[in-house]
Amino acid sequence: MLLSYFRKIDAYSSIRIIALAVTALTLTQIGETLQWEQLILTAGLGAAWLFLSWTVMRDRWVVRGTLFRILIFLLLAVYWSGEFYLTDLLFFGLVFELNWHLVELYRRKANTLYVLHSGTLTAFAALWSHQDVFTVVAPAVVLTWAVSGGIKIRTLLQWMLAIAVPMALMYTSGIVVWSFAFEFSPSAPILWWTLPLLMAVFALFEWFQSYRKANQTNKSRAMVAGFWLILGASSALMGAAAGGVLFVLGLSYHLTNGLRYLKNERLANLLVVGLTIFILCSFFNLIPW
Repeated sequence: MLLSYFRKIDAYSSIRIIALAVTALTLTQIGETLQWEQLILTAGLGAAWLFLSWTVMRDRWVVRGTLFRILIFLLLAVYWSGEFYLTDLLFFGLVFELNWHLVELYRRKANTLYVLHSGTLTAFAALWSHQDVFTVVAPAVVLTWAVSGGIKIRTLLQWMLAIAVPMALMYTSGIVVWSFAFEFSPSAPILWWTLPLLMAVFALFEWFQSYRKANQTNKSRAMVAGFWLILGASSALMGAAAGGVLFVLGLSYHLTNGLRYLKNERLANLLVVGLTIFILCSFFNLIPW
């Protein structure tokens, strides 16, 4: 069955993931005017995703010998690209997940460098979209530090210094022009959010289950992903692209846990097959939104 290939990591796991990623990238290019710059950027960001999720962020993306989260993320990436740019999902996703990784490194061994790297990485997200930094990216990162990193006043001040210095340099050099007049407008039909919000109901249930049964590390991760769901959904419905990315990441984490702990494997397979069919029908406009 479909999910049996993702329950155990073996010699062919990397081949399966690369094949899935190439298939997902090919699907997102169907029906669009081919732009080589966009294709190269998407492929580069996608390669960075696969490499980091298989190495640096392995403990969260390759969960206890399963590849479910990568599978779910790829499915959601195809759905996302029906209304938004895939590069936004990949770029902001890397910013959020790498920040989360730095927070977990700091929790294991308190090192000021992790705090400084986190602030600098958050500031550099402004090179992609300065409008989303203050409204979504920075609040989400601070929330992650507060929930999982045991943030203190000194740590917060260090993080603020790390984000302020690059921002000041980008502003004085004219690379980024800061503006606090944020006007978001939803770019996707409200019905398009029906599927993600329905999956969020299941994800929130899994959030409570994960928090109740998990050990301290996984409780912390469940809390982070759960708050990402709430913050991401609220900002995404107002039109912030980074908010939608945050929502998708939280969704992928808890849907993965839901699949792992679902005792009926046949039902799990049916759910994933049904989700795949629905996403493909939506992507090819077979469902009128």
